Amino acid sequence: MTGVKVDILWSPNHPDRFITFGTDLRLYQLENSKDGCCKSSAILLSDSSCAALLSINSDNHYMKCIAWYPRHEPDNLLAVGQANGKVVLTSFSQNFESSGLVGREFVPRQARQCNAVAWSTIDSNLLAAGLEKNRSDYALIVWDVTRPQLPTLESEGLDRRQHIAGFLIGDHTGNQPTSRALFELGLSETVHSLHWSLQQQKMLFCGMNNKHLKVFDLRESTKQCTSTPTKAVFGVCVDPFCEHRLASFVENQVVIWDIRNFEKPMNVVTESRHVTKLAWCPTRNGVLSSVVRDSSVVKLYDIQHASLGNDEVEPAIVERCVQPYAQHAISSFSWHPTFENRMLTVTPTGTIRDYTVFDRMTLNWSPTSEIVWTHGKKLLQCIDHQDQQYKTLDDISVKMRNRALLGYGLKTQQLWQNGEIAQEPGLLELWTWLDRMKSLREEGKIKGFFKGENKYEGVRSLIFGGDSSLGVWVTSGKSEQIFANWVGLDSKGQTGSCKVPMYHSNERDRALQLCEWGYDNDGLSLVPILEKLELDRQYSRAAAIAIFTLKMKRAIQILKKGATANPAVGKDVNLNVVAMALSGFTQEKNTLWREMCDVLRPQLNDPYLRSMFAFLTSDVDNYDCVLNESGIAVKDRVSFACMYLPDNKLFEYLDRLTKKVIETGDLTGILLTGLNQEGLQLLQRYVDLTGDVQTASLVVLQAMPSLINQDQQAQLWVNSYRELLDSWRLWHQRALFDVQWCKVNPSTVPPQQVFVSCNFCGKSVTSYMQHLGQSQGLRTYGRFNFPVGNKSKMTSCPGCRKPLPRCALCLTNMGTPAGVYWNKGSEQKLDKVENKLSKFSSWFTWCQTCRHGGHAAHLIEWFKDHTECPVTACSCKCMSLDAIANVANATDKYS
Repeated sequence: MTGVKVDILWSPNHPDRFITFGTDLRLYQLENSKDGCCKSSAILLSDSSCAALLSINSDNHYMKCIAWYPRHEPDNLLAVGQANGKVVLTSFSQNFESSGLVGREFVPRQARQCNAVAWSTIDSNLLAAGLEKNRSDYALIVWDVTRPQLPTLESEGLDRRQHIAGFLIGDHTGNQPTSRALFELGLSETVHSLHWSLQQQKMLFCGMNNKHLKVFDLRESTKQCTSTPTKAVFGVCVDPFCEHRLASFVENQVVIWDIRNFEKPMNVVTESRHVTKLAWCPTRNGVLSSVVRDSSVVKLYDIQHASLGNDEVEPAIVERCVQPYAQHAISSFSWHPTFENRMLTVTPTGTIRDYTVFDRMTLNWSPTSEIVWTHGKKLLQCIDHQDQQYKTLDDISVKMRNRALLGYGLKTQQLWQNGEIAQEPGLLELWTWLDRMKSLREEGKIKGFFKGENKYEGVRSLIFGGDSSLGVWVTSGKSEQIFANWVGLDSKGQTGSCKVPMYHSNERDRALQLCEWGYDNDGLSLVPILEKLELDRQYSRAAAIAIFTLKMKRAIQILKKGATANPAVGKDVNLNVVAMALSGFTQEKNTLWREMCDVLRPQLNDPYLRSMFAFLTSDVDNYDCVLNESGIAVKDRVSFACMYLPDNKLFEYLDRLTKKVIETGDLTGILLTGLNQEGLQLLQRYVDLTGDVQTASLVVLQAMPSLINQDQQAQLWVNSYRELLDSWRLWHQRALFDVQWCKVNPSTVPPQQVFVSCNFCGKSVTSYMQHLGQSQGLRTYGRFNFPVGNKSKMTSCPGCRKPLPRCALCLTNMGTPAGVYWNKGSEQKLDKVENKLSKFSSWFTWCQTCRHGGHAAHLIEWFKDHTECPVTACSCKCMSLDAIANVANATDKYS
């Protein structure tokens, strides 16, 4: 095939057959190479497919164009256009000669090159051919291949003048039967390309004369042709998904047309080289493909339409390239008619490639954490948060939604319960600290702790005073250095020497109290925290805190208890051995015990055990091994620093630790920053790393009223969280959040937006009653206020004194607490009604169609047994106008 352009074409009838044509016709059968069934002579097309050569047809010479018959019978029928203008019907087998089609020839009057040939997909018996120019012959000829052939002139003795007049077409010098043309168009013109309409019967699109694009409607007898001037007359093809859209090309331009507006093209795409082939994808809407000269890629144009009101906007085109070969140029390509995005490509040397165009993955993510992705028309997979594959994403929105359903952040009495709902150590520590601060404030134990309005100050500002976010510190006085004794050590020979320097001040004592390490009148009081840690089986942490507070004997007891109660710890370290090592502690520096502890300490996996031995072997005022141990909780490191660091080192350490927790977004560092500007920076960093706007919003809610809830960033968190609740349709949780927000900040309570107004004068009834309630002692029933001790009912409009409507069932005037009386039965029970708006049962309800109504509870009871309106002579089926589910829910709730 070298030296001749090689073209390729999929079979329209067999999904596993295709042909190549150049100097001859070759029929191939597609096979699956993965099954190992490919013959040794098969051609490998891809990693999963190969092709076996079925047949070769070498009977046709000088082939210029080809078209495959669109029907199954006769099978593998091809129309071949030749250089002399003949159109020959051929096949790869002689079994179909009985059909009378194989071997037939359709010949123009004057011999010249055939440029295009095409079968009609609607009327499959129609075959069109486009020819070069001849001044005495037609360029566009349409034959009906099912019409019987006529004999030649010599065999029948027919008048040659009839032949010249065009009634018969054929070679009058031979004996080959001839066929009469059904349509002849374009006298003395040239057809460069043609294509049948895929939706309209007998409609042809042709590129002619290098200057016109014409549409021939063969059904019309008067005006058959519509045309537009253009040089883009090559490769005319119709969009299989849009009957009004077609494409053509000229040189390096691809032109897209809409025949409804044929005066100008829809779009023109300019390429760097001359275009050699153009085709629409038959399986994807709006995808046009092209190949340019000496190129190894197929260019795809995804045409995307948009509309603005009633006007169509110029379509946007998204371009992309696919490269089936690494280096070879592409001679031609063919889209598979049914398999999505599959094409065959061929090089000038005849190398064939089976290629699938992988679309950009379309990913859709619902607010309820459902992910679906598609490939073309195929739905690849749909998963939700319950899928194991989705769980690997660690989607924070799933956690936030589940926490919202459990009432996260709205446990206002015991704040630590919010941390239990979160089930994360950092969040548990955050809510535990908030609960501790709330309890200390309510019990009056932190009176005088803070200066200013902030009720959640951090340790830094507590110890040094001033505004930590501005770097301004005002110390209340120098800390006092004291020497504390070890508790539980053998005093033989060491009574006077077991002294440890520590620092003490009121501010340090308060900081220790916030960290759960507290003082009493006799010294350190750590019994509550140590017992709590033992109950939680945190034996190593409890032993370390006991060592830090100089309780050696208590630490040994905790370790021995841990070795017995938690044998699983022995997999990493034997707590009995650690207890035995502690019993040999001495403060003498040059001892074998200290030397061995320094050597073996890094081998311990537990950070608290490492820090415990680091403390016992450290020099005075050099506790970096303890303070820099990242595995220790922030509050424990802060407590240790408050006990053993002098003022200057304490300030430097707290400042360095604060910057670190802000940088890492560690919420346990809220103990240091408090809920101020530095706390906002910490929360912002946490949100940046995790996306958890829920926790940030709820922390801001707890800090109200303060300056931080007025911060723009805090408002953004709150608004984002509200939008999330709305997108999840958690209306109840959204309402509870807004209620809590307005409760702590009354200035944000929205004004009333719905009023009951008089039908006569239009004035609001409820606004009058609310104004009356502000000036007199009133009791609230339903949505209205009534004077205390006065049983008079408001039965008329306060503006025009017209009577208010009556309930269609109890016949009491709207505006009275009839619904409450109907439910409660006595005024004594009315006193127990909470001081808030009444329940739905006593609200005013009316039908939007007939305008009849009454108290909600009365109407619900009525429509349990009736379908029509309770008003006499009204046949409106009021309740059926609502959704059945809503009616059922309302009935169950208020029955």
